[in-house]
Amino acid sequence: MAKEKLTTAQNIALKGLSLQEKLDLLHEWKKKKEITQSQFNFFSNHWISRESKKIIDTTSPLRKTQTENKTKIMVSVEEAAAEKLLNKLQRQINAYLADRGPALQLETAELATIKRYLQDSSISIGTKNRLIIIGLRYPDKRLNEICNKHISEKKKHPYKRANTSFWMLLWEDNNLVPMDAVRQMLKKEEGKYMIDPFFSTELIRLLVPMIEIQRDKEITRLKWAQSLEGHDREREVARKTRRLNAFNILLQAAHEYIGG
Repeated sequence: MAKEKLTTAQNIALKGLSLQEKLDLLHEWKKKKEITQSQFNFFSNHWISRESKKIIDTTSPLRKTQTENKTKIMVSVEEAAAEKLLNKLQRQINAYLADRGPALQLETAELATIKRYLQDSSISIGTKNRLIIIGLRYPDKRLNEICNKHISEKKKHPYKRANTSFWMLLWEDNNLVPMDAVRQMLKKEEGKYMIDPFFSTELIRLLVPMIEIQRDKEITRLKWAQSLEGHDREREVARKTRRLNAFNILLQAAHEYIGG
């Protein structure tokens, strides 16, 4: 899919504007039919993702970058194949988010390959973590189920500490954080949601600022949905309202869990 573009005049109009000012101008252009729905989706998602990355980089100045964490080792054939598959899935997700077309269904053989990669000891933990996160975001429920099962079995073992790098990578995602991330962290007892005690208070303290960033992005997405026109508006508003409510429930439970 070709990258969406704006006119020279539109790019000049955007110079020096804040994120909210850019989004407001984008709304105005869409209402006047000066841009398409595809352009609206692409640039709004792109600008918010870029802004959230700046915030995360600023609030975590001591955390190692992905480049610093990598060691110079020979990459196995399976590792290279897994990286290639990761890039393919990411491209398909990007195209789906831009066009909001039909949900993407993977081939049975691809699902089997992903399951095999998650169990393959020759593939690095970092690649597996990224594969799980992309798998949770991918619009195919069968892949979502595979990744959720792997998290329950490998990332939330009752006799192991939480995999800090995985959960931080999941919540610092510059794109859409899946609802499964919220569900995996909560449990319901006596009608009340609370953080799964598997998580340490130290990890929850690290995650709260990231969850807040993602919650704020959901607020912005809800505002976009409310500005839409046509038959999609009601459905989008309802969907984004449910997501925002879930993120707020998680944040409240997290603050109670860490005592503040």
